[in-house]
Amino acid sequence: MFFNQKKKHVLVIDDDRSLQRMIGIRLSQQGQLKVSAATCGQDGLRLAQTQQPDLILLDWVLPDIDGPDVLECLKCVDTTQNIPVIMLTGRNLLGDVEDAFERGADAYVTKPFSLEKLGQKVRRLLFQQ
Repeated sequence: MFFNQKKKHVLVIDDDRSLQRMIGIRLSQQGQLKVSAATCGQDGLRLAQTQQPDLILLDWVLPDIDGPDVLECLKCVDTTQNIPVIMLTGRNLLGDVEDAFERGADAYVTKPFSLEKLGQKVRRLLFQQ
């Protein structure tokens, strides 16, 4: 299906290591996707700069910097501003959704979520470009 395309890279920034693993396994099974992970905002920002992923999955609540602030930092830097970001959160308040999109999120997924539906959003953002 994607034989002639280079492997796409997804960066997962979430402090829940088991969720990172589940997402990584699911996305890797879909082929042509490489997944890396960070457990805090600072590490996520550093990896986004150095690895230049094709897409970022970003948790709302992180131990050091809140996800929306990480998102804002990503969108203010030339080298990361065009990377699509999907916010992952247990928060489902209208104000939070609006805030995420105002700061530059491309999609918003509430926890708990279906890995299948998340995979569909990831593929849509990665392969429609």
